[in-house]
Amino acid sequence: MMEKGLLAHAYLLVGASEAGKDILAFSLAKLLLCEKPHFGKDLPSPCGSCSGCLKFEHQTHPDLVILKPQGAMIKLNQIRDLQRALSFSPLDSQRRVCLILEAQKINLPAANALLKTLEEPPGGNHLILTATSARTLLPTIVSRCQVIHCEGLSVRALIEQIKEERLCHSDLAQFLACFSEGSISKARDLIEQDIFSVRENLLEFLKSKREKALFMLFVLSKQISNKRENILLAVQVIRTFLRDLMMLKEIQGKDRKEQKELGVQILFNPDYENELQAISHRFSSQNLAEYCQWLDKVEWLLDRNISREFLAESALIFWIRKRR
Repeated sequence: MMEKGLLAHAYLLVGASEAGKDILAFSLAKLLLCEKPHFGKDLPSPCGSCSGCLKFEHQTHPDLVILKPQGAMIKLNQIRDLQRALSFSPLDSQRRVCLILEAQKINLPAANALLKTLEEPPGGNHLILTATSARTLLPTIVSRCQVIHCEGLSVRALIEQIKEERLCHSDLAQFLACFSEGSISKARDLIEQDIFSVRENLLEFLKSKREKALFMLFVLSKQISNKRENILLAVQVIRTFLRDLMMLKEIQGKDRKEQKELGVQILFNPDYENELQAISHRFSSQNLAEYCQWLDKVEWLLDRNISREFLAESALIFWIRKRR
């Protein structure tokens, strides 16, 4: 496309966290700013020695603009500054490249302002956005970009890598692989976050009788509310339990042997299958679906000025309130 002069003015790279979106975005930016890019039979590559490449490596290139969240969000004033920069011609290169990282965190006024730039971009400018999912952006923004999906490793390949690196016991490898969304680096980070202790505590909360669960709710909410990342991690672990509970309800009509075979294959938490099987009778499918929607709201509110302790309690109390 570069050789033929058919580059789009905007690209959207979507994929799970740690799937390589940012690495790809910076690689594309360097290629676009290179003065003598190499187009061979293999992947195109920057020369690495021209003025553009050297300035890019030293992070001094005047035609590279990087936009990322200020605090929790990308704000309107940042988009306004970007629009002013784009109104001028590139300084050193034939084109200017703007990277908008974590575009799912653009607030609504900023997103509406960005739309105008995407509709009528000044010549010589290319925008590369990254986001966890196209669904997290305004449809009008997505429709004005060429979307590139960044896929991580398969679960099977990730399990092999986890076992090779001995990140955890082999019985826990499937959960870690499923939870890591195709990224071995995320798997390593999760080990550092003590993911298995978080999961164990949450399962113990699920299993508990109402009186004990009420006490545990306040203890757990205190533990996970000290950081936004801790609440988010707990919410994501709860999602794996919800998914498994729904799956177990789906296979309940099958014979025991088939249930066992399917359960191991489809569950995020196969090592907790018996415990989850017992818990599944306490909740209806509608309850579980409603909880999924509530967790969406909790995640959305995490980026707003809402008490983290309140959100942590809100994420947990559903188990007690909806229990049969």
